Amino acid sequence: MLRPDVRTTARNLSLLLTILGAACTSETVVTKAPESPGGAGTGPACTEDSECPAATPLCDGALSACVDKAKGGEIGRGDGTAGSVVFTTLVAFDASLGPVDVAFHPTRKDEAWVVGYGDNSVYVGADASSAAPKWKRYADPARSHFMYKPPAIAMGVGETFATCGDNDDSHNRGGTPSYFMGPALFSTDLTVFATAPTNLGSHLDMLHSTPFCRGIAHVEANWFWVFNAYDNSLDKYNFAVDHGPGNDDHSDGEIYRYAGGQVKGVDGTPSHIYYDASDKFLYVADTGNARIVKLDTTKGTKGEELPRRNEPLVANGFMNGTDVEVVVPAGTVDKPSGLEVRDGLIYVTDAATSTFYVFDKTGKQVRELATGLPAGALAGFTFDGEGRLVFTDKVGGRLVRIDTR
Repeated sequence: MLRPDVRTTARNLSLLLTILGAACTSETVVTKAPESPGGAGTGPACTEDSECPAATPLCDGALSACVDKAKGGEIGRGDGTAGSVVFTTLVAFDASLGPVDVAFHPTRKDEAWVVGYGDNSVYVGADASSAAPKWKRYADPARSHFMYKPPAIAMGVGETFATCGDNDDSHNRGGTPSYFMGPALFSTDLTVFATAPTNLGSHLDMLHSTPFCRGIAHVEANWFWVFNAYDNSLDKYNFAVDHGPGNDDHSDGEIYRYAGGQVKGVDGTPSHIYYDASDKFLYVADTGNARIVKLDTTKGTKGEELPRRNEPLVANGFMNGTDVEVVVPAGTVDKPSGLEVRDGLIYVTDAATSTFYVFDKTGKQVRELATGLPAGALAGFTFDGEGRLVFTDKVGGRLVRIDTR
């Protein structure tokens, strides 16, 4: 038998356990405010801008909510159909031009440069977005080598730009390929570009280890990345000090090959690339593998030298330890072609379906726009000084701007 003091202690302990048990089995209901459909920066539900408050003035049709800024809104804020935006033709070229890319001059306001895959030329448009633009065609006298089937254009530093050629040089050698092709540097000084100081035209420099080049992106100084559809690689070039218009000293050049065998092109379709200085990744439209990938450009160790193509260089080599990472796997974009990165988002064109896509950098789709254009129409694009998306229509021979409603 328990002593009285022990029984009292037991009763007190039993009472305490009963209270604790009741507390553990009771639910405390916390009422949480519902999240707005867009997360931070979103407001009330809406169907049009007039329903939105000043803090979140835009109605995002994809969210049915008011937002302060519509992510990827450059391709529209509606339902993703062609009727949700306005397509404004800035200029209609002859369809034989086959325009595949456009870039705006970095310092000359509203001056657009359009490269023609079909006739190996460049159209330059002053006041391109105005009601009275002034367009002029420039064709380098030596374009059969230095600008033959250009798939893309990249503005460089100072008064320079670069292109490359989607070919193996066989058209210059009686049908026998030499594979002596690669990116070429030109001047944006229109008193220099497309002139003929020598029989080598106006090019400022050219290096030769990338036949069937399908895309090009500027890094810094005279460094450029290119998409190599012959070796299925991503190649990095340094022109160093250019040799001047129409000359041919390449001895200070550098060429490095990354991610060999890991990307794939499709004949007749550009595979554009974009170097993002904010994270030092190269973003790639891996057309033949139907995916978007990225390359960490800070990684890699130099291995063996590249096969030489009768060209002296200061340095070159295969880069080991340079694997691409998949951002958007196959299954979403059938034939990715044009690619740009803006405000942390990846914008892509699908050449098969003529659709624009926007993804975040984790690969999550943000929105899309079906243009209704025929297959093969979409390739390269860019953004003008006001942030509007401007794209090339390869099939229709046009330069077009997307105006959002």
